[in-house]
This record gives sequence, structure tokens and C-alpha cells, in this order.
Amino acid sequence: MSEEWISGTGPAFRSPSGAVDALRGITVGPGCRVQILADEEAQVVLAGDFRSPGNRTRALLDAAWRGRWAELTALDGSYWVVAQNPRARFVCGDVSGFRGIFYRQGGGDGVGESVWSTSARRLAADHGAQPDLIMLAARLAAGAEHWPHHTAYHNIRAVPGGFGLLQAADGSQRLIDVSGIHPHRTLTDGAPAFATALERAVHSRVEAAGTVGADVSGGLDSSTLAILAAEKGTIRAVTYTDPHTSTEDLRHARRVAGHIRTTLHIGEGGVGELPFAWSAGQAVTEQPAAASLDTAQHALYLQPAAGLPLHLTGHGGDVVLDGSSAVWTAMVQDGRRRVARREVTAWARTRNRSPRELWSAVTRTAATGYPGALLEAADRLETGVTDTRRPGVWTWCHLGQAAHWLTPKARHRVAALLRESARTTAEPDARADLVEQRSSLRLIAADARDTIPLEASWNARLVHPYLDNTVVRAAFAIAPAERHGTTVFKPLLGAALPRLSNWLTGRTTKGSFTRQLLTGLLHHQRQVAELIATGPLVTAGLLDPEPALAALTRAGTRAQDLYDLHRLTMTCQWLTAHSNDRRMEEAC
Repeated sequence: MSEEWISGTGPAFRSPSGAVDALRGITVGPGCRVQILADEEAQVVLAGDFRSPGNRTRALLDAAWRGRWAELTALDGSYWVVAQNPRARFVCGDVSGFRGIFYRQGGGDGVGESVWSTSARRLAADHGAQPDLIMLAARLAAGAEHWPHHTAYHNIRAVPGGFGLLQAADGSQRLIDVSGIHPHRTLTDGAPAFATALERAVHSRVEAAGTVGADVSGGLDSSTLAILAAEKGTIRAVTYTDPHTSTEDLRHARRVAGHIRTTLHIGEGGVGELPFAWSAGQAVTEQPAAASLDTAQHALYLQPAAGLPLHLTGHGGDVVLDGSSAVWTAMVQDGRRRVARREVTAWARTRNRSPRELWSAVTRTAATGYPGALLEAADRLETGVTDTRRPGVWTWCHLGQAAHWLTPKARHRVAALLRESARTTAEPDARADLVEQRSSLRLIAADARDTIPLEASWNARLVHPYLDNTVVRAAFAIAPAERHGTTVFKPLLGAALPRLSNWLTGRTTKGSFTRQLLTGLLHHQRQVAELIATGPLVTAGLLDPEPALAALTRAGTRAQDLYDLHRLTMTCQWLTAHSNDRRMEEAC
């Protein structure tokens, strides 16, 4: 597990003498940077990757004293906050959820001292919490975004990204919204603030580190970070290629490296680096994570940058820089049907799709609403009448191929979870574009967070500037429809950083990893089949192996099964690795 973590118990209040120890009840991992701010009235503990507050110390302490918790999350960087005053303790991570907070009530019954940690796996291990197989089945069938308070473990709860946990002196606790997301700006108005936030996120880190590693994959996200980093320091540019990846991306990566006058170190992979492989001795991720299936690829291409203070990635850029087709649903919700239909039609015609079919899907999604969509999905799942074809535009809840792989018992249990979410989580008047950007941000941040235990074997510390609070807030202050490009790819970058070359910001295509993933899946088919057939989901009676294995057999001819097979494999791999790891701990 990563050594950058914090765990704690409930509030630590003043002793009779009036003294307060800001770290009372808190354990800090040896790799976690911590700074304590304190006066007679309040204490603030900052932990992780943050810029020292300097002359803002007084303001932070005053915010902690007055309970203005969101103000504690305004520093540059990516960090956790533990703050307290005589009335309460407040614990939070970041807006995206990359710096996550997890908690468990004493005894698991909602009564007793609350314990929390920045590591869900550490908290689960300390309290004997086992994997929640029903929740994992639900994530496979419908996606994780509908249960933001749940984790992959029984009784271990998550504080969703953008919220903090407030623990009062009387033992009560509640979640506090600290997201600060207010989408009111146009692209033109908001671009300068975004440029400032992104430049500071990159420049400050590079200035402190000197030489840093950087992904230069050829895409807009990583290329932009590498260009910004080169303005302030030296970068070790790395990328990956093999016979099945995009040659177009590699050409762009070489052009970016030439533009910033640095050597591009290319990891040329072969059979040993194909995805869908794992080793028995690799670290167990916090929760199921995609990178657990391509650790050899990471180890190869990151090797030239190993040992550097940090390594920049473009992770999160897709969500932060661009809006999705959910903006059309939001337009219909707001009564802007004519504008929405015009954009849907233009988008469909440039991609040889049926405008009428896509428009029908958009209006149907807008009319159903979030709770209604979850209830419909629950009914379809329970009756087995599901259409796993993706509609081509965003929907509230899509039941994937994995929905057909669950047993009737599992479908019944997952349907119940969907209905519960419809009652307790999904807002009836939720705007599609805001729901989509929030859930997508949390999903991509969770994948980066859960991957961290693997970084030790790569000798790399991955940093994701697009997930910083200041960067996310600046981007999301711009309305999603303004950031959504129909003819221009990620228009926010060009508007915010006009010094970027047109050959970069004008790129309208992006390489796909589909061919590589399919090749890896076919190459490792026997290993994957055994993993699925003998895994806990099957032995617990939740997954019917026959349709799943049939999909695996035809994977070479049906790419539409790939996404669900990938998620199923990483889930089964995590469950098996978690089980083996627990047995090793018990043996020791």
C-alpha cells in the first residue's frame, strides 16, 4: 500500500487545561508530507501535495474557527485537510476524489466512535471488512457512479469527491459540500482563469522538483502539460508503443518532443507488455483498477523516468477540458430544444449517424430524469429485458453486457440497489451535464487513486495536475456546453493557451487502444477464462460463467464486449489478489 496516507478517529477536543494536539487520534504514513497550522482557537492539518500557505495561514485558521470549510481547500496542489475547532473536526479530500476519504462507524451499526482513513483498503484491513460482492456486481452491470457513497468493501463508506466529513462533539456527523462548482462563465470569460490555474499547477511543481518525468503520448492533455513543464524545468519525456497502438499518436508525440527540444524515450513493447496480464506478486490496488492489467507496459515505458521526484500525466484531462453529449440533454431540460437539435444533427452528420435516432435518445433521456432512469434500469435488469447496445449519446444509466452475465439472484440484488439509489441519491431535477461531469470526474480520479499502490514497483510518483482543485474549479466554472466541441476537439485548451501550436490544438482525431486491448485479451484468453470461472463472483452464485466466457471466446469479432470484459477481468483479478494477500497476512 502507498505510504502517503492518514488515518484517524473521531474529534479530538480540548483537554481541561485548554491544550489541543492537532494530531491527536491521527496516524500519518511515513511518506506523507504534513504541515500543521494552529492557534488557540483552531487547528488545520494539511497533508499531501500542496503549496505552503504562507501569508494565508491566518485566513485558513479563521476559516476553521468559523466553520467555513470550503475555504480550506483553495490552496494550489492536491491534498487532504483535517481541521478542528472546539465544536467539531472536519476531514476532507479534493473535489475529484483523487484524495479520497473513507470512514466506518464503530461496530458497523452507526453507533460509536467514527474511524476514517484516506485508504479504503487500510481501513478495511484494520476492521476485517470483506469485499462487497453485490456492490461489485452492481458496478459491473450499471457503473459505479450511481453509488458514490459505497466502496468495494462491506461497511466502508466513501466521502464523495467534493464533500468533506464533519464530526461534531456530540458524536453526530454529516457531509459538507466543498466543491465550489458554479458553471456560469462562457468559454471566453473563463479561459484566462483556467490558464492561470493550469500553469500554476504545472510550473510550481516543476520549479520545486527541477527535473520531472512526463507522459508525452501525443494527445492534447499530456502534450500540454509537457509543454508547460518545459517552460520551467527539464523533463524526461516518455511514451509507449507496440505493433497494436496508434502510429498517429506516436507521430504527434515525436512532434511535441521536437517542439520542446527534448528526447522522447519510447518504450517499445512486445508480447510481454500486452494488456490483460498480471503477476502473482504485484501489489494489490486499493479497489479494482484498470492499471492492474497492464503493469508490465507501465514498468517498461516509465523506466527512463524512474526515480525522478514526480511524473506528470494527463489523467483527467478528458473530463476537465471537454463536455460530453450530456450537454444536449441538459439543453432539452432547459427548454433549448432547437439549439440542441441543431447540434445533434450537425454532430450526427459528420459521423455518418442517424440524426433522428440520436435526437430521439436525447429527448427520451431528458424526459425520463435520473431517478426514473434508475427505476427503469432496475425493472429491465430484474426481468432480463435489456438492450446492451450503446445509444451513441449519453444516458443516465446504461446496462452493459455484464448485465446478461449476472445470475437471477444477482440481478435481483442489483435491481434493489438501483431502486435505493433512485430514492436516496439521484436528484429528480438533476441537470444531465452537471451529473455527467461530476460522475466522470469521480470515476477517473478513483482509477488514479486506486492505482497508487502499483507505483512503487514502477519507481514513479504519478502526478495529475488536471485533478487539482484549482484546475477543476476553473474549468467547471465554464458551462459544459461551452467546453463541448462539435467541430473543435477540447476547445478550452486553445482558448486558454493561445501560444499552443495550431497543429496541436487543431487535432480532431485520437488514437484508440481497442486493437491493442483485443490482442491482449486474445493472447491471454486462457488465463482470463480461468480467472473468471474460478473467481468469487462465480463461486458466490452472482455471475453465470457461461455467457461471460462465450463473450470472451468471440472477443476477436465483437469489440462491443471489450469494455465489459475489461472491467470484469480487473474486478476478478482484484478479488483473487485481495484474497491471496489476506491469506499471506494471516499466515504471517
